[in-house]
Amino acid sequence: MKKIGKWSQQFIDFCESYHEGKHMLDKVANSVSTKISYSIGVKHLSDFLNKNPSEIVNEYQADIKRDMYEGFDKWEQIFDDFTIYLKKLGLSGSSVKLFFCGAKALINANVPRSLKLKAKTPEAYSRTIKGLTIEDLKTVYDMSDLREKAFTAILKDSGLSAAEALKLNIGDLKGFESGESWIEIDVFREKEHVEYTTFLGPNAVDALRLYMRVRKRRGETITKDSPIFASEHTPYERLDGNALKVIYRRLWRKTGFEISTHRIRKFFETYMALTVRHPIILKFWMGHKLKVGRDIEARYIIPPIPEQLKLYKESYKNIDLTPKPDEFEMVIAETKVKTAKMTPEEKRRFIMEISTRHPKFLQHPDIKRILEKSTKGGGLALEPKFKEVGESELLVHLTNGWQVAYKLQNGNVIIQKG
Repeated sequence: MKKIGKWSQQFIDFCESYHEGKHMLDKVANSVSTKISYSIGVKHLSDFLNKNPSEIVNEYQADIKRDMYEGFDKWEQIFDDFTIYLKKLGLSGSSVKLFFCGAKALINANVPRSLKLKAKTPEAYSRTIKGLTIEDLKTVYDMSDLREKAFTAILKDSGLSAAEALKLNIGDLKGFESGESWIEIDVFREKEHVEYTTFLGPNAVDALRLYMRVRKRRGETITKDSPIFASEHTPYERLDGNALKVIYRRLWRKTGFEISTHRIRKFFETYMALTVRHPIILKFWMGHKLKVGRDIEARYIIPPIPEQLKLYKESYKNIDLTPKPDEFEMVIAETKVKTAKMTPEEKRRFIMEISTRHPKFLQHPDIKRILEKSTKGGGLALEPKFKEVGESELLVHLTNGWQVAYKLQNGNVIIQKG
C-alpha cells in the first residue's frame, strides 16, 4: 500500500474529523491516491465557503428540502464559482477536476440518489509544457542548495517521473555504494505497468554523494532502505509528490525559472533524442509502453544493458551540467602535453605557430616556463632582437611587445623587441 506522508495526512485527518467527510471517503475513495485528492478537494471547498464539511452538507440538504429546483440552481452556481476559485489557485486542469470531484462527492455520498448534485465536472485541460533549455537548467542548478541539486541531477540524468523517483532507495542504485560513476536503475512504472531500466551519470552520482554526506553528518543512519528523496528534518521520512512539488515551486520562486519535475523529465527526453536516434530505446528509458506491433516484439529490439549503458554514455554530453573548460585554457593544456617530448627548437617553433592564432598565448605563465626551459636546454634564444616581417604578421608582433624600427621599400618592416 502506498505510504501517506505528513503533508497529505493533514487533509485526510481534516476530512475524517467530520462524520460526512469520513462517510464519503469510506464510500467512494477506493485507493490511497483518491483518498488524498478527495480530502484536498473537501478542504478547498471548506475554505472557499468558510464552512466545515458538516455545515456544507446540512446547508445543501436544507436548500433542496426547501425548494429542489432553486436548491439545485444555487449549488450548481456555487460549484461553477468553486471551479474558478481552484483555477485561480494556479492548479493544473487535472487537479482542478480531481478536487472538484472530491468536493462534489462530499455532498453526493451523504444524500439519497434522487437528491444528488448534478453540477458539471470541469474538463481536464492540459497546457503545452514549455521546453527547458540546458542554459536554463544550468542557471537553476547553480542557484540550488545541495539537496535541490541532488534531486534535480537525479531527475535530469534518469528521466524518471516524480512518482518513480520518490520510491527510490539507496539500494536501488546498482554500484553506488561501491563507488561507481555510472549507475543502473531498474524501475517499475505503475502508471503504465511496465518494467524498464534507466541510468544515472556523474552529475547525479557526485551530487548524491555530497547530499548523503550531509545527511550522515546531521545524524541520519543511511542504509540500503533509506529513501533518496527524504524530508529535511528528523525523522527524515520519504517525501510524497506534493512535498516535492513544494520544493520545486520554492526553487521556481528563488530562481525565476519555471522549473518542475515534469519539465526536467521532458528535458531528458528532448536532449537525449539528439543522439539516441532509435525511438524504442529512448521510450524504454522513459518507461513508456512500447507499441511496435505488440510490446513483446518491441522488447526484442532493446539491446543488453552493457550496450544500453554505452549508448547512454555517448549521449550524456547532451545533458552534462559539468562546467566546460575555457577554450584558451584548453589550448594551453594541449600545448603542455604536445611539447612534453619535443626538442627545444621544436617547442619554440610549435609555440610561435600557435601564438599567431592566440595573441595572449606567449603571456601565459605556463607557456613562459616552457620557453625558458627550452632556451636553457641548449637552444638559441627564442627570437633575435631585430627581424623583418610582412604586413600580415605585424599586428601579432605588435600585440606581443615588438615595435616598428624601420620601414623597407618592399613593404615589409624591421621590428625591434621592446
